[in-house]
Amino acid sequence: MNVDVDDFKNVPGGQQPYDATLVNASASTTTVTATRTGCATARASSARPGQVLRQEPDISVSANPLSAIKTDQVELGWRYQGGGWSTQAAVYYAWSDKAVENAEDLSVEVVDEKKRDYGLEGAVTRYFDNGFEAGSTLNLVRSEQKDADGDWKKRDARYASLSSATAFVGWSDFERSVRLQANHAFDLEDDNDREIDGYTTLDLLLSQQTGFGKFSLGVENLTDKQYSTVWGQRATMFYSPYYGPEYLYDYQGRGRTYSLTWSHQY
Repeated sequence: MNVDVDDFKNVPGGQQPYDATLVNASASTTTVTATRTGCATARASSARPGQVLRQEPDISVSANPLSAIKTDQVELGWRYQGGGWSTQAAVYYAWSDKAVENAEDLSVEVVDEKKRDYGLEGAVTRYFDNGFEAGSTLNLVRSEQKDADGDWKKRDARYASLSSATAFVGWSDFERSVRLQANHAFDLEDDNDREIDGYTTLDLLLSQQTGFGKFSLGVENLTDKQYSTVWGQRATMFYSPYYGPEYLYDYQGRGRTYSLTWSHQY
């Protein structure tokens, strides 16, 4: 592959080729009890400069060869639907022999250190009589990286994946519906005491089908909760104090937000 990069500020652009071979495979089985079991393997690739890129006149894209960072993943999943239940779950493991890091001045480099993400994700919905339903989703993930001694350590909170969960209750009679959903981001702490504080928000969605189309009213962050977004907390780690105090980069989540939509099928 050839990658063309335009000039950016003081860093000249250029063209660099890189090679990567990717293989994907999956298999699944289905039984008469509406249960499905599957296994999948995948490989993804991204291109990064093999050396540090800084805003200096003697550094250019054309002078820095690109290296393909391959990430392999295996996943084993299970799915069941029947008897008023819809459930699915999967365990996964993803690994790579390279990692991308940023220095204090935000220069980027590829380091030859192994990293991995592994976890469990699942979803369940229970359907009740008279149009009621309730359910939840869960993604528990742990990110690790090998240190110079070959030991697995928690990955830097600036790059680590975050666990999350949702829970909802709803009702529908095919003409109107209501759904209340809670969204939760879990706390995260790495081995260098960097922390990301989790938070929980509530969303409400109402809809009404009419002869003139479907009207939907959404209320995000129903309780008007004030919180720092995940990126806002990571941004303070990246930019402060090198580029200024933390409050300049501590991006807050949106407060209570209303949306009204209309759709019509014809």
